Amino acid sequence: MPEVLLFVKDFELGSRLSSACVDKGKNVEFSDENTDPDSFPGPVKLAVVDMDEAVFSSVGLVAELKRRGLKVIGTMTKINNREQSKLRAAGCDIIVPRSSLIKNMPSLLDELLT
Repeated sequence: MPEVLLFVKDFELGSRLSSACVDKGKNVEFSDENTDPDSFPGPVKLAVVDMDEAVFSSVGLVAELKRRGLKVIGTMTKINNREQSKLRAAGCDIIVPRSSLIKNMPSLLDELLT
């Protein structure tokens, strides 16, 4: 059963994130804009959301994930203060530049899932 949901459409980013999670012993499931939140598997604890994708960049998605008790990592190519405050207010736990997400994923998993 997956512990991490990836809301990522970019193939390369998704592959690298998936590998980083699997290397830490975490099962992963990819989700998209059509995924029903009621169908999230029980043991899911963390969601990684690519905020550069128009279909995922909504405050509503972040709020829904938080409402379901998940930790949320948001990632963007370029983070600006306005977007960061909006996402934090919606419940995003951490917002990480896309350029450093893969490198920092093992420590983020340790920090958020323990």
